[in-house]
Amino acid sequence: MKKPDVVKQVADVSGLTQNDSNKAIKALVKVIQITLKNGGVISLSGLGSFRTKPRKAKQGRNPRTKEVILIPPGKKVSFKPTTTLRKII
Repeated sequence: MKKPDVVKQVADVSGLTQNDSNKAIKALVKVIQITLKNGGVISLSGLGSFRTKPRKAKQGRNPRTKEVILIPPGKKVSFKPTTTLRKII
């Protein structure tokens, strides 16, 4: 499902216009991005929680040259679904 489909369904379920639904979805995505960037956790009841986790440095390989390269440490986004969502799926 792509964003326009999500916007349409949110508008249908909530009774908002598609324009208002689009603004709400954009705002939600922006809030999630800012919170994760600052190291926070987002918990949405019935859906799950988003958080960042550290990723260690590791060795990788360039598939073309087979050269060993160092992949620097960083962060990754982790999502843990709620029990309710797991049961639905």
